[in-house]
Amino acid sequence: MKKIFVLAFASASLLACNDNQTTPINEDTRDTSSVVTEPPAGVTTTTTYTPSEGDVIYRDNKVMVWKDGSWVESKDDVKLENGIVVHKDGKVKRDNDVVVLTDGEVVTKDGNFFDKAGQKIDNAWDHTKEGVKDAGKAIGHGAKKAGEKVKDAVDDDDHDNDNDGK
Repeated sequence: MKKIFVLAFASASLLACNDNQTTPINEDTRDTSSVVTEPPAGVTTTTTYTPSEGDVIYRDNKVMVWKDGSWVESKDDVKLENGIVVHKDGKVKRDNDVVVLTDGEVVTKDGNFFDKAGQKIDNAWDHTKEGVKDAGKAIGHGAKKAGEKVKDAVDDDDHDNDNDGK
């Protein structure tokens, strides 16, 4: 009888200790008072690319056009609605401006550019000019440094020869 009494007391104690109130798992208790539905003023949002009829991609050294839900290789240069021409070698021309596409880049039928990750390239025409200018500066700077190194090496050799003759 003592065992039953001890067992009943232990069970009652355990039940009393397990009286925690918990929120059901499917009940949402998150505070949504600070959730932003629109970006604040001055914050730039990105546009990701989704192909549409007439868009052009440069992939594996081929110009391909989005037709009927898939990319189809173009046999000729592609002229877009706004006069932009995408050549088979990946050069995109608008008036006298040229942009060279890299593998995976897209030009939409409206003339917008997207990188291979699907992120919009704003002002692609301007960025190309800036990139070429920066590359030219870098090459010039590198050539100047190489010239200085060659001059230093030649000057060092001349000094060594002077010492050998004494």
